[in-house]
Amino acid sequence: MTTLRVALIQQDTRWQEPAANLARARGFVEEAARAGARVAVFPELFTLGFTMAPEPFAEPIPGPTVEAVASLSREFGLYLVGSMVEAHAPRPRNAAFVTAPDGALVAVYRKIHPFSYGEENRHYSGGTECPVFNIDGIPCGLQICYDLRFPEPFRALAAQGAEVVFIPANWPARRITAWSTLLAARAIENQMAICGVNRVGRDALGLDYPGASALHDCFGEVIARGPATEGLVAGDINLVALRAWRARFPALKDRRAEVYSAIERKDGTPMQTDQSW
Repeated sequence: MTTLRVALIQQDTRWQEPAANLARARGFVEEAARAGARVAVFPELFTLGFTMAPEPFAEPIPGPTVEAVASLSREFGLYLVGSMVEAHAPRPRNAAFVTAPDGALVAVYRKIHPFSYGEENRHYSGGTECPVFNIDGIPCGLQICYDLRFPEPFRALAAQGAEVVFIPANWPARRITAWSTLLAARAIENQMAICGVNRVGRDALGLDYPGASALHDCFGEVIARGPATEGLVAGDINLVALRAWRARFPALKDRRAEVYSAIERKDGTPMQTDQSW
């Protein structure tokens, strides 16, 4: 496959109304299919909004939300990236998942960095893994919202060969410059395509969300970027150019993991650092 067409769904999420949001999801997915997308991505916690009362909405994976999204994948024949509250002890987890055109569950990712500034860490447990999965043979990864501020998981995904990373988010207007800057930075430093999808509208906590969903190529250039209104942001990722750039300018191979370990030494013991590049 030489290109991957991705649709980012800038949804105005109805606060803590999963049935209503799932009902609206079908129209977005239908529109993405008409636009020729192979993958469509919803914002973070798209059936609820960024709630700090997750327990009543926690469910297993697979469970009702995954099954509803998988049904849409089967109906419209495309990959879908959703986000939900996963049941877990001692606290639920903020999880993203991918369903395939045949309805299969392809991947699950649990948000590694709960947003402590917004007290998410008091209500959600953090994840510990960065899985890489394939979409039509393309190695892909997932991150969620606040994870964007931490380069380490993206580097771990790059070390595993990920070429495209999807990032569902609820990123408020007051920090939108950081969102756009970090999307580009993660693309440039890892020579990968970055797909960040953000919601629009205002939530029950009074936070405004301006969209600004964006697809970035491996050079950090914007392929497509959304306005502050509900709808789709679609664009094509050029995988040939991405792979050629990695081969021609193999910057990731110049990493000096042993030096980083020494710099980050704790109690005289070097940290374990991936050295696969």
